[in-house]
Amino acid sequence: MISSQIECRCSIPTFLALLKRTAKIVNGSPRYIQTLAMKKSAERRDLILTILKSTATKREARYYLKRYPLLDKSNIYKNPTDLLKNIQFNQELSANGKYNQYIDGTLESQPKDEIAANEVQLNDLENAGDEIHLSDTIRVIMIRIRNLHSLSISTIRNIGETLSKCMRLGASPIIILENPRGNYKHDSSTSTDGNRQADTSTLALQIKSMNERCDRLVTQLESNCDFKLRSLQGLFQVDSKGTVQFTLPELMMTPLFQGMIPVLSPWVVDKETTQARIVNSLDIMKYTIKALQSLDSRHKGMQVTSEKDKVSDLVTVEKIIFIDELGGTPSIERYQSSHVLINLLQEYESIKSELLKCRMSERDRNIHLRNLIDMNTLLSIATGATGILTTPEIAGLHELRSGTNPIIHNILTDRPTISSSLPVDLKKTPMLNTTIIKKGIPIIVHLSKTKDAGLNIEKMADNGEIDLEKLQFLIEDSFGRKLDLKHYLERINGHISGLIIAGNYEGCAILTWERSPHDKDRKIAYLDKFAVLKRLQGLPGLADIVFKAMLVNFKKELIWRSRKTNPVNKWYFDRSTANYSIPNSNWRMFYSGSKPPLEKDIRDYVGVCTSIPPSFTS
Repeated sequence: MISSQIECRCSIPTFLALLKRTAKIVNGSPRYIQTLAMKKSAERRDLILTILKSTATKREARYYLKRYPLLDKSNIYKNPTDLLKNIQFNQELSANGKYNQYIDGTLESQPKDEIAANEVQLNDLENAGDEIHLSDTIRVIMIRIRNLHSLSISTIRNIGETLSKCMRLGASPIIILENPRGNYKHDSSTSTDGNRQADTSTLALQIKSMNERCDRLVTQLESNCDFKLRSLQGLFQVDSKGTVQFTLPELMMTPLFQGMIPVLSPWVVDKETTQARIVNSLDIMKYTIKALQSLDSRHKGMQVTSEKDKVSDLVTVEKIIFIDELGGTPSIERYQSSHVLINLLQEYESIKSELLKCRMSERDRNIHLRNLIDMNTLLSIATGATGILTTPEIAGLHELRSGTNPIIHNILTDRPTISSSLPVDLKKTPMLNTTIIKKGIPIIVHLSKTKDAGLNIEKMADNGEIDLEKLQFLIEDSFGRKLDLKHYLERINGHISGLIIAGNYEGCAILTWERSPHDKDRKIAYLDKFAVLKRLQGLPGLADIVFKAMLVNFKKELIWRSRKTNPVNKWYFDRSTANYSIPNSNWRMFYSGSKPPLEKDIRDYVGVCTSIPPSFTS
C-alpha cells in the first residue's frame, strides 16, 4: 500500500530567473519577424478551427476556454502586435505572477550558496525553448505507451504531432515509459554473494536499457516535432513501507513551466539501500500524481486571498491516457468494439466480469483487464481526471486528414467522440476502438417488482430511501417550471416502474407503468420525467449515463413524449428506434426497444402519450 504522504524537499533553483531567461525572444531580421508572426497567426487560426469543429455547442466552447485560457492575456496568441514589439525591442515576456509567488515561497529556506551554485545550471537550459506559454494552471496529461519499441517512426511522429497540438491547446504532457519486463524483485536476504552480484549486474543492464529507450524516444520526437523533451530518471525515493518522497521537484516542474515534455523512466531509489529499484509504469504514475497533488496543496497554502476568492490550482492532472495496440475495452453489446464511456462507480465490476466472457486470447484479455484495473487505480487518486484508452494509430490521427482524434476532442469537450447512449444497432453509430473512462458518479436504480406493484415515492421518502425535496428541486430546475407536486404524486404513486438517481440528485429519470387506453390488461413502460440540473446540461456525460442506465433496465419496450418544438428532440431522435408525430397535438412520440412495434402497438403508444395530464403549474 502506498502512503499518501509525500515529502517535498524543495531546493528549487531560481525559477523566476530561469523563466525570464528562457522567455526572451531573440532579435532577428525583418523577414524572421514577419515569418514568425505569420506562423503564430496560422497556429491561432488552426486552434480556433479545431475548437469550433470539436465542440458541438457554445456551452462546450466556453467550458474549454474557461479551463484552458488560450486567449488569456498571459498567452502570446492573443496579442500578435505585442509579440512583434517584444521581438523588435528584445523585451521579456512577462511571467505569470502566480508562479512568482510559488517560486518565492520555495526559495525562502534555500541557502544562498546553493542558489549561486544552481545559477551555473541555467546556462544548460538556454536552448530549451524560445518562448513560454503560461496559463493560470499547469494542466497535466499523463501518457503511457505500451510496446513503444515496436512502433514505426511514422506512428511515433504522428503521436508527436498530436502532443504538439495538445500543448498548443493548453495541456502539458508527461510521458511514462513502460517497463517491458514488469517488476524486478531483489531480496538480498536470500541471495548468495554470487547471485546478488548477478542480480545487481542484471538490474544495472535493465536500467541502462530503459534509460537508452527514454533517450531514443526524446531524439525521435525532437527530430520530427516542434517541441522539446527531457528524459528524467530516479525522481522518487521509496522506503519499505511504501512511503514516497519526491526527491527533486524542480527536475519535473521546470520542464513543465518551460513547455517541455518530461519523459519518466520506471525506476526509483530504495531509501534504505540507496540502490535503484525497477518498478512498473503504474507505480510511477501513482507517485507522480501524488507528488503533483502535494505540490499543488503546498502552493495553495502559500496563497493569500480574500474569503470570497477561490484559491486556484498550480497544477492538476486532467487526463490519463493509455496508448495500447489493443485500444479500448471491448464490449459484448457493441459486438466487441470498445465501450464508448465507462462510469467506473457504476460499471467497474460488471465490465470486469464481461471481459471474462469476451472471445479473445488469454493474453489480450489480461492486457484489457490490466488497463481497466490500472485506470481505476489512477482515477481513484486523481478523481477529477478523465481516462482514455486508444491505439497508437488513433492517437496519431489528424482531423483534416483522417477524422476526429479522440485525445484532442476530449481536451476540448471532455466527451467521447460519440455519445455512449446511442443505440448500438443504428447504422450511423460507428464502432470505435477508443474508450473514455471516468471515476464518475454513483447511480442508484430503484425498480418495481412487477407491473402491478409499482414504487411509491412518498413511502420511499418516509423510509429515507430518497430525498423528495431534492428530487422536486432537480425536476423544477431542469424544466424551469413549478411542479404541482401533490397532483403529480397522486398520479404516479403506486405506478412507478423505475426511479434512477445520479449522484447527489444531479440527474434523474422517473418511469411509470401506463395502462393502454385500448387494452386495460396491457401496461407500457413510459419515461415520465428525464431531468438534469440546468448548470450541468450540455456538459460531459451526465445525461448519457442516466439515459444509458434507463435503456439497460428497460430493453424490450419504452416510450416517451416530447413537445414538437423541444430543441432536445434531435438528441431523442438519435436515441430512439422509432418516432411518430401525433396528429392534432403538440406531441411527438418516441420509442426504444428490442420489440418491433406493430400497428396496434403504435395506437397504444399514441393513446398513452395523449392521455398523460400536465404536471407543472406554470
